[in-house]
Amino acid sequence: MNIPNILTLIRIALIPVTAYYFHTGQTVLASAVFITACLTDILDGYIARRFNMITNVGKLLDPLADKGIQITLLISLAMTSLVPWTVIIIIVCKELIQCVCGYIMYRSGIVVNSKAEGKISTVVTSLCVVTIMLFGRGLGKIPLLVFQWLPVVFAIPAFLSYSVMFYNYMIKKKAQAE
Repeated sequence: MNIPNILTLIRIALIPVTAYYFHTGQTVLASAVFITACLTDILDGYIARRFNMITNVGKLLDPLADKGIQITLLISLAMTSLVPWTVIIIIVCKELIQCVCGYIMYRSGIVVNSKAEGKISTVVTSLCVVTIMLFGRGLGKIPLLVFQWLPVVFAIPAFLSYSVMFYNYMIKKKAQAE
């Protein structure tokens, strides 16, 4: 267990803490814990790359931690009617499909590295979640609508990027089988 993986585990541990603070009406504290979790994500990635501490475990845990906290908070926002359930369903379906595809590739010895589209989608979703947690309906109808749907807009190119990678993997695997 190295430092980046420990930071990732800390981020996973912060998921219920963030949700608790949000559901008890302590949105500033929930946002602060969420931002702390986001900063550990940046820090663990930096340390892993800078000091050559990248591990396959980290490659698996890191995106799970990211998606875990984002989906938990998006569901929390939907439970308070701050985000439409349609957004949650789209994001969760995208993540589940990517997880299944990633698992299939992992079983063949391929660990999927994060891509720029996925990182951008994660950042945009995180910024939207924090903004909605802090300001909610105070944003106004149109800005709130934008912050609600922006994660879906940025999830689409990320999903397409990973889908192309999985498709190419399946074509290669089929060709090897023939």
